[in-house]
Amino acid sequence: MKNNLLILVAILLSYTSFSQAPIPFSWTVPNTTLPTGVTMGITAGGATYAPGFYANNGNTSAPSVKLSGTGHFLKINIVAEGGEVSYYLKGQAIGASYLGTLKVLMSADDITYDTVRTIKDAQLSGTTYTQFKDTCKTSTRYIKFYYFDKISGYNVSIDDIDIGSPLAKPEAEINALIGTDTIFSGGKYYTSETVGNTKRINLIIENQGTDSTLKLTSVLSSNSTEFSVVSSPLSISSLSSDTIKIDFTPSAAGTRNSTITIANNDSTENPYIIDFIGYGNGLATEPSTPSAATFSNISTYKYGVSITPNTPLADESYLVLFKNGSAPTGTPVDGMSYTPGDVIGNAKVAYVGKNLSYLSKETYANSTYHVAVYSYSGTGTFSNYNSTARTANLTTPVTMMASNYYNGISTSANTFVSDLQTKINPHTLRFYGDFDDTYIDEFASRDTSNGQQVVTCVYTGDEYIYTAPFTFTYISREHSFPQSWMPTYGDQTKPEYSDYHNLYPTNQNNANAVRSNRPLGEVVNVTSTFLDGTYGTDARGKAVYEPRDEHKGNAARAIFYMCATYEGVSGNSWALPNPIDAFIVNYEQEQDVLKKWHWQDPVDEKEMARNDYIESLQNNRNPFIDSMSYVCYIDFMTMTWLQSASPCLTTPVSLEEMSNLKQVSLYPNPANNSINLIYSLNESETLNYKITNSIGQTVASSSFNGLTSDSKSIKIDQLSSGMYQIRITGSSFNETLSFIKN
Repeated sequence: MKNNLLILVAILLSYTSFSQAPIPFSWTVPNTTLPTGVTMGITAGGATYAPGFYANNGNTSAPSVKLSGTGHFLKINIVAEGGEVSYYLKGQAIGASYLGTLKVLMSADDITYDTVRTIKDAQLSGTTYTQFKDTCKTSTRYIKFYYFDKISGYNVSIDDIDIGSPLAKPEAEINALIGTDTIFSGGKYYTSETVGNTKRINLIIENQGTDSTLKLTSVLSSNSTEFSVVSSPLSISSLSSDTIKIDFTPSAAGTRNSTITIANNDSTENPYIIDFIGYGNGLATEPSTPSAATFSNISTYKYGVSITPNTPLADESYLVLFKNGSAPTGTPVDGMSYTPGDVIGNAKVAYVGKNLSYLSKETYANSTYHVAVYSYSGTGTFSNYNSTARTANLTTPVTMMASNYYNGISTSANTFVSDLQTKINPHTLRFYGDFDDTYIDEFASRDTSNGQQVVTCVYTGDEYIYTAPFTFTYISREHSFPQSWMPTYGDQTKPEYSDYHNLYPTNQNNANAVRSNRPLGEVVNVTSTFLDGTYGTDARGKAVYEPRDEHKGNAARAIFYMCATYEGVSGNSWALPNPIDAFIVNYEQEQDVLKKWHWQDPVDEKEMARNDYIESLQNNRNPFIDSMSYVCYIDFMTMTWLQSASPCLTTPVSLEEMSNLKQVSLYPNPANNSINLIYSLNESETLNYKITNSIGQTVASSSFNGLTSDSKSIKIDQLSSGMYQIRITGSSFNETLSFIKN
C-alpha cells in the first residue's frame, strides 16, 4: 500500500534536473561529490588506480582534484555555450620544480578534441597554485583536463574552476525558465499532480539578444493529451520575455512524459528541447523486479555485483542491501531517498544508482554475504520502489594466496630467515601520500548514515565519522614498527617508510601520539586510557602502550613482518631494537609479549582480507598471517633461525577468531531521542553497554539479554548534544561505535 501522505507532499513539489553542467559554472571542490556534468576517469593505458582528491591541499581551501597517472582526466560537459574558463593548477612535486605534461582540451562532441593549452614541466609551479584562463568556442560543450605525461613522483592538483557565460550578442538568443530556475535545452523538468486534475506550468522564454527579435515558429508537445500547449508567443523583442503556457493533466498514476520542442531563430539552439516528466498521484511508475543479481571478481576483500533488469523503465534505478551471515530484512519506503550506509531493517545500503554494476565495501575473507536488489524509478519524493527484491548470496574465499606461494620455504632449513626475506622483498613501492586514496578509501572506510563514512582507530576502537574526502588530521597513519626504530630512520624515500603492511589508521592525539615510539606491552600501572587503548608501565616498570585486544595480534604480526622483510637489506639489521634509544626509551620491545598476542589474537577474516588487498598493491604478503607457526622459528631479537619451535605455541588456529559477535551496527546517526543497536550473535548471551562522552565520562550503562539476532532501543533523550561512544561487551568481545546526539 502506498503512503498517501508522501503522495500529497510530492504533489506540492516540482523541480529541475540537468545531466550537464550549467552555465555559468563554478566548482571550488568543497568535497569529493562531483557536480552534475563533471566526470573523472582514466583513458585506456592509464595508471593503476583512478583520479582522486588531495584532502589537505587546495587553492583557497582543501580539497582539490588529484590527477596522478598518465591518462587521468577531469571532464566537464557544459549544457550550453560557455565564456571564459578559469582554473588553478599546482604541480605536486618532490621539490619546487615540476615535471610532466598536462593538456587542456575542448570538444563539441566528446570525440574530436582540440588542444587549447599545453603545460609542461617548469611552466607549472610545484609550490604554489597558478591561475590559467582560456575561452570556449561557440561550439564547445566538453572541457577536459588531461594528464598527458606523468613523471614518477609528480602529480597535478586542480582547483577553483569557473566557466563564465558568453558575452551578450546582438542576434536572437533564447533562454527558458520555470520560476527562477533556468531550464537549458536538453534539460529536464519534474512535476506532479493528482490524476484527473490539471496543473498550469508557465514556461518563461527570454530573448537575451541585444538587437534582434526572437521568433518562435512552433511549440510542439510529444504528449499533447497530458502536456498540452495552451498558448505561446510568436515573437519576443530583444532583452524581453514572454510565457508559453502548458497544462499537465495526468490520465493515470505513475510516470508521464512529454518532450516540448520549441522551433526558433536562435542559430545555435534551434530547436530548444525540454523533457517534461510528470508523476500522476505523486509517484513514479513502479518498475519490475530485476531478473538477476550475479557476482564477479570475487576476492577476500571485494566483489562485484551485476544487475540484470527485467524490461527496465527509462528512469529505472537500483537500491542494494547487504548483510553478512543472513538475508536482509526490511523494504525501502516509497518517497524516500537513501544513501550507502543507511540501515533498512537488519541490513545496510550498499549501493544506490542507475549503474548495472558496483563494487562492494566491508568485504572480508571466508564470509557469506547476502544482497537484496530493489528496483525503483523516479527521484526524491517521487521515488517508487518495487517491494520484491532480487536476492543472491556468495561466500568469499579463505585467501587469495597462490597455493605455491611459499614453495621452497622450510622452517627446518637453517636458511629459513633469509629464504623468507627473499620471498617477500623487494616489492612494489607504494607512496605514503597515497595511503588515503588506496587503503583508506578502498579497504578501511565503511559507509554510514547521512552519506558519511567511518574509519576505526585500530588501537582504541574510536570511530571517526567524516564526510568525504578523508583527511589525515584526527586520524593518522601509524607505523606499527615505529619510524625511529628503523635503521634508515629519516629517509622517507625508502620502501620501509611507506610499507602498507606496517601502516594502520589510529587516533592521532589519543593513540598515536600517546604511544610515540614506546614498545607495545601489557600495562600493569595505568597512566592514561582512551577507550580501549591504555598507556602506563608494565611489570618491569617500563613505559609501554597496550592496544585493544582485537588488534594485539595484528600489531605483532606487522612488527614481525617488518623485521623479516628488511633484515639484511643494505647491510642493516632489523632485529627488535634493544635498547630502543639510549635516553628516554632505554629498553627493548619484548618479543615474548608479541608472540603471546600473536596466539591470543589469531588471524581473522578481516586481517586475511587486508593481507590479500595489500598484496594486490605491493605484490608481497605478510607470511606471519599466512602461516602463524612461522614466528616460532625466528628469534626477533637477533633475527636468527630457531631450530626448535619450543616453547612457542604451535596449536593450529583457524581463521575464525573466537568471538560470539557476528555483526553490530546502530541507527539513526545522528539521533535525537533514541538509538537502535542491531546485532547478531552465534549464541544468546547477556550483553552490556556503556555510553561515554567526548572526555571519557560514563553517562549511561546497562545490560540486556542478547538474542542470536535482534535489536535494542536505547534512550538518549537525557544526553546533551555532542559526540558519544557506546561500547557493547559480551563474554568474548567488546565493540565500540560512535554516534552524534542532536
